[in-house]
Amino acid sequence: MKYVRWYDKNPDLKEVFDFIETLNEPYQIQIAHDILQILMNDFNLDLDEEINKVTKNYTFPCKRWYDNNIDLFTCFEMIKGFSKDMQEKIIQKIIQTALFIYLEEEKNV
Repeated sequence: MKYVRWYDKNPDLKEVFDFIETLNEPYQIQIAHDILQILMNDFNLDLDEEINKVTKNYTFPCKRWYDNNIDLFTCFEMIKGFSKDMQEKIIQKIIQTALFIYLEEEKNV
């Protein structure tokens, strides 16, 4: 039986997370920070509370590709805890902003 990751269930999440996985670490960190800004600014989340929820039992090292990057881990675990509807809204905003910025920067290099 093939293991299905939580984000594999949503094609948009899967595509974005798979793309982020291919980036080098500085870009991954930048996108993680952009995601945190999106969550705070566009969804009015209390980041301190959300970050504390997902990191309180966090221990290194872990097995998933993003677990050893605390920024990505925090963002992805926060997204994981939201409703499917909220995940869809967040991923669309990530596509519109954070990934767009990355793609624009790459074009100008």
